[in-house]
Amino acid sequence: MNDSVSYKGHNLVFIGGCPRSGTTWLQRLLAGHPRVRTGQESFLFGRYVAPQLRGWRWELAREGSPTTATGRGGVGLSCYFQEHEFLAILKNYMCQLLRPMTGSLEPGELFVDKNPMNTLYLPEISELLPESRFIHLVRDPRDVVASLLAASHTWGSGWAPRKSRTAISSWVKHIRAANEGAKNIPPRLFLEVRYEKLLASPENTLHDVGEFLGLEWDREAIKQTVENNKAETIKAGGGTPIPLYGEVAKRVGGVVRDPTAFIQNAKEGAWRTNLGLWDKLVVWYVARKPMRQMGYFWSWRDWIGK
Repeated sequence: MNDSVSYKGHNLVFIGGCPRSGTTWLQRLLAGHPRVRTGQESFLFGRYVAPQLRGWRWELAREGSPTTATGRGGVGLSCYFQEHEFLAILKNYMCQLLRPMTGSLEPGELFVDKNPMNTLYLPEISELLPESRFIHLVRDPRDVVASLLAASHTWGSGWAPRKSRTAISSWVKHIRAANEGAKNIPPRLFLEVRYEKLLASPENTLHDVGEFLGLEWDREAIKQTVENNKAETIKAGGGTPIPLYGEVAKRVGGVVRDPTAFIQNAKEGAWRTNLGLWDKLVVWYVARKPMRQMGYFWSWRDWIGK
């Protein structure tokens, strides 16, 4: 079990990026290493830890603004705890939640927590777990939008946006959060991976990711891991298994089973034919500046589906 006072996340790896950017694929690939453990999306920071820390900080800051001040000096738990006391309690709570993930890790083993939402909570992750590592997966936003829209009509109807403006706004939000959050994280702890590079050269990219994580991983083993996690293999129910634990495992079994349509067109540039002219215009209008900053450009052929 983690010592909550001293634990800094040295054996934790967070994967994030806009939904439909290939984060699950990268998770499966990394899980092919014998020293890597993983599991289903925990939402550890997005739902359980970060909202409490943000609430604390908001309570302290609200009196400084005339639009939010209570005029009573402050309200909330900050009226009962000093900051170091509250952070100690929050960190202990966080470590208790981490126990099923990291509590049984052997020296040299890593736990990979994959969740697109992780990107939005980099400040909280780096504050409470300053030695954890973060991998930000970036994909061409046009392919992201096409994939999100397709998911909204099938297995993702309960969460995926149905409008291109909402979809591209999500990509912009995640990109900006990652770029801003990375400014306060040492380069040795933050790695950006392009989906297009992972797709075009999976073995070399995975080797680089392994080096970033300090994992010894020979080329033949990497090659086999990539072979085991091809899109068609995962579609057929194969690929490196992602374990399930806890109450969910009791109800549905011990392995994640992705919906039939979870993997769509994994190729680069499918958006050229999958997005209509109006959707392309919306993506260009909303995201043209951050796209250019991230190295994604338009040509006249992009508008005619070629």
